[in-house]
Amino acid sequence: MLRSLTCLFLLTCVGLPAQDAAAPKPDAKTQLEAAQKLVKQVSPGVYDLNGIQITAATRELRIPCSILHQKLPIEYALCHENGEKVHETILETKVKPIQIQLALLLANYQPGTLGILEKLDPKAERPYNAKDTEPKTPGANRLAIHVEWKEGDKTKKVPLSDFIQNIEKRKTPDDLDTWIFNGSIIDETGFAAEQTGSIISTYVDRAAIINSAAKGNERDDLWISMPANIPAEETKVTLIITPAKQ
Repeated sequence: MLRSLTCLFLLTCVGLPAQDAAAPKPDAKTQLEAAQKLVKQVSPGVYDLNGIQITAATRELRIPCSILHQKLPIEYALCHENGEKVHETILETKVKPIQIQLALLLANYQPGTLGILEKLDPKAERPYNAKDTEPKTPGANRLAIHVEWKEGDKTKKVPLSDFIQNIEKRKTPDDLDTWIFNGSIIDETGFAAEQTGSIISTYVDRAAIINSAAKGNERDDLWISMPANIPAEETKVTLIITPAKQ
């Protein structure tokens, strides 16, 4: 299984030509194999991967995170705690990006960029030139994402989109309820998300593992946080990923 999953992982990452032969090239295959060794069954049909809980029957992933910023312009909803864009994200996590991509694959989600640019204005510049890829199973790259946390004795759970607003309309876009698992790329630096720390992006970023499909996602100046809906900074929360409604 390890070998087949490693091959699957590498095939689902889009490769780009190296621009600098001297650049460091971390071995994505070795990183993946190290991540898979962390997978443990904790109960029938439930697995743990470095804190990510994977429920096989429902394909639910639960990822431990915390609130990093309540009020700021954003390009990301979630980054690794050591990521390059932590100054532009609402949530951060200690879980490595490569482990999150592996968990998504283990839960039978299939990466594909189809859907990211479906609402792009025909007059707008395309954020990436590569032809869009489709998952083998239609819709298998479409995700619903929620955030859960404790407030006293009560548990709150809201869509991740409740934390985000359009700066021009000052409200959460209606089309931010579905996210696209595009899968990060392998470029001259290796597995890109592992290098940048980019996990969930509101502004189109092929290095990120998951992207928004909302109209205007090609703009990096359109998205800000929704402070009134976000718990206090440093609050421990759980990011919950499930299949999007078809």
